[in-house]
Amino acid sequence: MDGRTDIVVIGAGSAGIAAVEGAHGHDPAKSILLIDQDPHAPYKRTKLSKHLASGYPETEFRLRDETWFREMNAELVTGTSVTSINRETKEVELSDGRVVSYGALVLAPGSEPLYPKIVRPHEEGSFFVLRSMGDAQRLMSTLRRARTVLIDGMGVLAIELADQLVKMQKKPTLVGATPQLMPRQLNARGAEMMEELLLRNRVKLLFQEEILSFEPDPKRGFDVTLLTHSGVYDVVLLCIGVQPRINLAVDAGLTVDRGIVVDDRLATSDPAIFCAGDAAQHSAGRVTHLWHAAEHQGRLAGANAAGGNERMDGRRFRLKTSVFGSYVFSLGLPRDLSPYQIEENEAESRYQAFYFRDGRLDGAVMFNDEPHARKYEQAVNEGWDYDRVSRELRL
Repeated sequence: MDGRTDIVVIGAGSAGIAAVEGAHGHDPAKSILLIDQDPHAPYKRTKLSKHLASGYPETEFRLRDETWFREMNAELVTGTSVTSINRETKEVELSDGRVVSYGALVLAPGSEPLYPKIVRPHEEGSFFVLRSMGDAQRLMSTLRRARTVLIDGMGVLAIELADQLVKMQKKPTLVGATPQLMPRQLNARGAEMMEELLLRNRVKLLFQEEILSFEPDPKRGFDVTLLTHSGVYDVVLLCIGVQPRINLAVDAGLTVDRGIVVDDRLATSDPAIFCAGDAAQHSAGRVTHLWHAAEHQGRLAGANAAGGNERMDGRRFRLKTSVFGSYVFSLGLPRDLSPYQIEENEAESRYQAFYFRDGRLDGAVMFNDEPHARKYEQAVNEGWDYDRVSRELRL
């Protein structure tokens, strides 16, 4: 493989795959090399937390097949990481010692799980995270012998895992420092509805708590001490968030902050290197962690790496999940409510909250109106006025 490739893409998640599509779409003659350290790549990572109970048929999770790569004039290399980037010579070195030169480079390394401060590096293997197919397989193997599971986290990943664990007839407990579930995506009533869902399904919730210590139990699992509770759990699963993978960019001397800093063309501080997805930091320090946002960015970054001049247009992407028989949607939930006019509607199990600013829709939370989900997303991104929202979306 030593030689030259027009475009090298690092990371075969949604952003990386979309970067290949974007590059090929702009210039089909460009040769593309896609590299990922995960031997299972490329697959849809967001499905991992939704199929724990049913298993992981790898072929159903795959994003693209061999035929697609041939059509894209692209080569896929998996199970191999990029160890360094030489910006002067425009070369990347792989973990097996091979060196590849590039005309343009797209970084799509994604993010990695955060660990609580009490977890020292040598103890990370004692806990479980869910970020890769390998994580999922390891967790599945252990869960066969487990009954009680402590999930450290109150976000969407923790809730999706609780849903799967209940289907597997396990006993999950969610613990978190926040006073509500999904604080970034749900308003007060939405969080209340989610809490009711979990409690009806016998999921134990411990709010405003944190893990103080843990010790291996002589008989099974871990003896965990929290602020006001303690207990023995067969499995401890960490879901407290993620952080962008920036090591390669740091070592290469690119501008980094929380993530790899990019402009509205997804270009980094090196005009030959682009970045998309979870690792990219946009204006005002914003880092996105949504599948479709990464996909959109990847397509633009790939096109620009191939010589295009595409720019981010400010569109926003929704978070959605289906748990315990309910569909949940959130887009643009504001943190400061003072400038907003809020309308809430509820009918049986359905609920919606609209956030209007200066007469235009700027955010929405919805439960169980899935047939209109795309219209909610359209309404927020287009800034529908109150009358149109009332005509087309109001319950």
